[in-house]
Amino acid sequence: MQNIPFSVLVFSFPYFCQLKTKKMQTQIITEQIIIAGIIVLVGAIGSWLRVINEDLRFSISRLVFNITLPLLIVTTVSRMEMSHEVLVNGGWAAFFSVVSVAIMYVIGKLSVRILRLPTRVGVVHELHTMFGNIVFLGFPLVAALYPDEEALLYATIYYMVSSFMQWTYAVFRLKGQVDVSFRERFRNLLNPNTVAFVVGIVMFLIQLKLPEMVHIPLSSIGKATSPLALLYIGSTLARTSIRGAMKRPDIYLLSLNKLILIPVILLVVISLAVSYLGVELGQMAKTIIVLETAMPCMSMIVIMAKAYGAADDRAAENVFLTTLLSLLTLPLVFYLASVL
Repeated sequence: MQNIPFSVLVFSFPYFCQLKTKKMQTQIITEQIIIAGIIVLVGAIGSWLRVINEDLRFSISRLVFNITLPLLIVTTVSRMEMSHEVLVNGGWAAFFSVVSVAIMYVIGKLSVRILRLPTRVGVVHELHTMFGNIVFLGFPLVAALYPDEEALLYATIYYMVSSFMQWTYAVFRLKGQVDVSFRERFRNLLNPNTVAFVVGIVMFLIQLKLPEMVHIPLSSIGKATSPLALLYIGSTLARTSIRGAMKRPDIYLLSLNKLILIPVILLVVISLAVSYLGVELGQMAKTIIVLETAMPCMSMIVIMAKAYGAADDRAAENVFLTTLLSLLTLPLVFYLASVL
């Protein structure tokens, strides 16, 4: 066996360090997915044992949406330090969030047409292609992967873009494209999470920090978002039959599009823009935007579909199967985002 020249070892060292770092990051997300899966399982068991009943499940969702998540957003975003890198990354994160939604819109429309789905089912398929479970899975995962305050900013920017489309275009489609007033389309945009983001951004821009005596208890409540959200997902999955989902060909195309195809397309677009157009988007911001795009189907669409007479049973099955599959696909997407 020939000796390897010292110069080769020296120049190869950064590559091996980078490879080791990526392996460690992939291991982290795998561990976080396993941890999330265990909490989801606890939520399912709690539902099967009727400890988490329908009233408690509804209360958990309201608690997360109206209290813990807004506090997580405002206490995290407001604590960030101002820098040129954060501002630039934030701007590009907003741009590529819009690009992500546009890609999902096109693929959702195409897949509905290819499958020739009836209107009541097709609108759910289209909207579930566009909207992922950012609140109940995206935020907890990002918070676990990146304890840094800056990370949640990019996730929240993606949430703002997605939320805008959800409460305008999604309502517009579910109501049959008629009788939707301007006020009704935008009323739901003023929810505790968007308000918390605006407040957090203002505090960040003027570098106003909460006193520690106030910040510590509020941030502690905000950190409860992750386990509560995952318990909610588990209790929701326990109420859905896997038998119906497994018999539907359209749900497999939806899962492929939502969990793999669209995130990969977005990742390629961002990578090309960074490499050839000089776009200044950091690795962490890129990974977070791609991960948010790869989230399983949004559970809120089930509630909205039921309210507007769409196929809410199909919507529940979409959430069930894509959430289960995401436990396998999210580590893959994360790895690809760290390599490309």
